[in-house]
Amino acid sequence: MSAILRRFPADEPVYQFISKKRAEGKLYRVYMMASANKFLRICYATVKQYLDSLKA
Repeated sequence: MSAILRRFPADEPVYQFISKKRAEGKLYRVYMMASANKFLRICYATVKQYLDSLKA
């Protein structure tokens, strides 16, 4: 998640989520774990969509 903070553009959804949680005053561990969860959900959905397109 720290790599996302350093390298990803500000318009990327996970970066925006991290920024929102930091602005809410969440603890470091809390917003990093929530952001990792969001990142993995996006990755899983992307891979699932790709694999479903191969079956069709």
